Amino acid sequence: MSYTVAFGGERLDRIAKKLMQTEAQGTVEALLDSNPGLAAIAVSGLVPAGTVIQLPSAFSPKVTNTFTLAWE
Repeated sequence: MSYTVAFGGERLDRIAKKLMQTEAQGTVEALLDSNPGLAAIAVSGLVPAGTVIQLPSAFSPKVTNTFTLAWE
């Protein structure tokens, strides 16, 4: 599956949020790994309009650390 960046450009973390439902847990890194050269064209975090981004075929979010609150 691929995604074409809309007119005006978009931030990479917002693209990850839109396509993968989160910008955390390694999604931005997975997009960069799936698209060699994407980091080089993303100036100040903005991906230029018309850029085609390939979604990672097999992505599983990184496990986040769990924590216990002091009052639990």
